[in-house]
Amino acid sequence: MLKSIRAKILLAILTVTMFTACSLTGVFYFRAAGMIEENYSGILYGRMQQTIKDLDESLKEIYYVNTRTAWDTDIRNNAKEYSCTGNENSLENMAGLLREHSREYKDINSLYFVFPDKKMAVTSEEFPVNKQGISGEHIEELEKIQELDSFPVLVESPIHEGGSFLSVIQKVEDDNGEILGYVVADIRERAIYYEYLEAVNDEKITRIVLVDRNDEIVTSGDYSDIGKTFPEITDQNAPKMEGYAEKNGVISFFSRGSFSDCGLYLEVPKKEVLSGLSRMRLFLIGIFGAVFVAAVLLALWLSRVVCGPLRSMTGTVEKVGEGDLSLRTEVTTADEIGTLGKEFNHMLDYIEALIAQVIEEEQQKKDAELEALQYQITPHFMYNTLNSIKFAAFLKGEKELAGLIGDFVELLQASINKKGSFLSVADEIHILKNYIHLQDFRYQGSFQVKYEISEEAYRCYIPRLILQPLVENALLHGIDIKRQTGKIWISGNVSEGKLILIVKDNGRGMTKEQIRDLFNSHAKKTNGLSAVGIPNVKERLELYYGTQGGMEYVSSGNGTEVTVFLPAIYDMPEEGRKN
Repeated sequence: MLKSIRAKILLAILTVTMFTACSLTGVFYFRAAGMIEENYSGILYGRMQQTIKDLDESLKEIYYVNTRTAWDTDIRNNAKEYSCTGNENSLENMAGLLREHSREYKDINSLYFVFPDKKMAVTSEEFPVNKQGISGEHIEELEKIQELDSFPVLVESPIHEGGSFLSVIQKVEDDNGEILGYVVADIRERAIYYEYLEAVNDEKITRIVLVDRNDEIVTSGDYSDIGKTFPEITDQNAPKMEGYAEKNGVISFFSRGSFSDCGLYLEVPKKEVLSGLSRMRLFLIGIFGAVFVAAVLLALWLSRVVCGPLRSMTGTVEKVGEGDLSLRTEVTTADEIGTLGKEFNHMLDYIEALIAQVIEEEQQKKDAELEALQYQITPHFMYNTLNSIKFAAFLKGEKELAGLIGDFVELLQASINKKGSFLSVADEIHILKNYIHLQDFRYQGSFQVKYEISEEAYRCYIPRLILQPLVENALLHGIDIKRQTGKIWISGNVSEGKLILIVKDNGRGMTKEQIRDLFNSHAKKTNGLSAVGIPNVKERLELYYGTQGGMEYVSSGNGTEVTVFLPAIYDMPEEGRKN
């Protein structure tokens, strides 16, 4: 653990500085990497879309040429004649016509007519003009492809040895709808690669392939990929629709032609795209090192500026702790440390003043106790004297007077007795009845009191003299004694673990200002039974029970109701057992 505040300041400054520098460097680096990746991907994707668009236009032109060839009347007539008569001149005528059509568009490698029943083909090539012995499997493949559509697909050419071709196939029918043969336009795979794919390829691209609508690879940078299906060479999560995505450090691009449905697929390793960031990394490392050195120097300077006054104050505090209160710390700054030094000096002045005051008060207390002993009358002398008067009155027939004196003796014992701070509600009501009996005699029966205390509430323990001040306040400030119609209701019950005591009168009531003054008045009482007032009751409830105990006054101008609530306790609290 770091015990020196200077070390803590150094560590804090370095930590904050390094964290900030690392965060900013990281954010800048990754932001730059993201921008480079996004810009490269956007540009490459744009080039890729343009390439597939150009290829799509080329295949569209080839499709149109192939369609015109298939519907050429001369070709159809010569094909029909050869099928019927086997005239070789018809084949020569067809070869010439095929050459003319193949020259209509530059990307056509060859154009040939396949006779399925003859298992031979006539071509636009100079050699061979006629190709005999075409396999039945190849003819079946042409028929199957043509039945599905006429769009370019990868087909093994029957007239060329070696090489792969993208072919457009169109059937030729006679006037009766009978198939005479198939016109096939071939585009060599390598021609497509060098004419179109090579233009978009660069040193960062690790894979570039063109697939037909069946996802068979037509051409690729890797010749071994040709003929495979697209899913064989790509991740299942590679994009199959327009767009690009990054996964496992590889950015994949895909785009399909709207006409031919051929798709162009690219793969670029992310690290290749971000290879240009190596210089930036070195630059950022240099910046980070410079910031670290500057942070160390700044931390050393700040720690010395801050810790100098603190070390001086620490020395003073240690000496004061040893008992020398005459020392004062030297204040040299106007900042928080200077304020701390000033307040520390003021505290020492205040402590010295308090010590002197305590010494003086202790001396005054001893003098007062000595003086009080000279005039003290023991409580037992008072009880015995009053009891003697009580029995004398009883012997003379003054039973009511004797009862009043007895009630007064019990009240006097309850107010003077210091043995315990708690008593049961039953005992509290007994004391309260003695007090009310005396007040009833004093006011000659001008008020009535009604009790509604449950048996469970009688068994609860409460602080001494809680109810008497409330009843006394009702008599002094609540009911109108002169009208002799005053009533006081005292109730108590237990609900949900709470003891609820209520004192209610039908007197004049109190305003909110009077209630507030009653709670806030801390003047000692001089005209009641004891010096215990309403604020004292409230403070004792809060002292013993915190937020679980309290008192509420409610007055509507026609009487006042005060409610005391506290936890229901059935055993004498520890405070009640103290002598």
